[in-house]
Amino acid sequence: MWNKGDYIAKYSETGELLVYRQGKHTKLESLLNDEDFKEECQVWLRQQKPESRTPGNLKTYIEGTVFPKLTGHIKKDTISEKTCRNYMHFWGYKYDERKKGVYYDGHERSDVVIYRQEWLKRMFEYQKFMKDFDGNMMDIVSEPHLKPGEKELVQVTHDE
Repeated sequence: MWNKGDYIAKYSETGELLVYRQGKHTKLESLLNDEDFKEECQVWLRQQKPESRTPGNLKTYIEGTVFPKLTGHIKKDTISEKTCRNYMHFWGYKYDERKKGVYYDGHERSDVVIYRQEWLKRMFEYQKFMKDFDGNMMDIVSEPHLKPGEKELVQVTHDE
């Protein structure tokens, strides 16, 4: 950014004003908005053991696998570890102070594991009240065997 003196000096010398460039730079798209990029990274992160789930390893994976796959070019040193750390935080991974350099997404916590086991038991109970779809095209429908007074349940799923 130029100060007032620069403008005055330039105008005195040439009779022209300096062009003010603040805010005129090219706006870059964030990779966080790219669904393919996000999916590639998150699938990879979920496959890693917690001790391997680090910003440095994510950076290596992005530069060696994701960028070539999405762009067709190998791009080294184009994304920083700090950016990878920010992405991981944005995607819900938290740094664990107890184990230096390890990021967790919370799925391994004991309370989460217990909750998932209880949830599965409930879902198996609910399944008795739901239609079952089978076949390659999911076109074979088995109706639930309901007793008088029981109602059919319909499972509604949501993808984040």
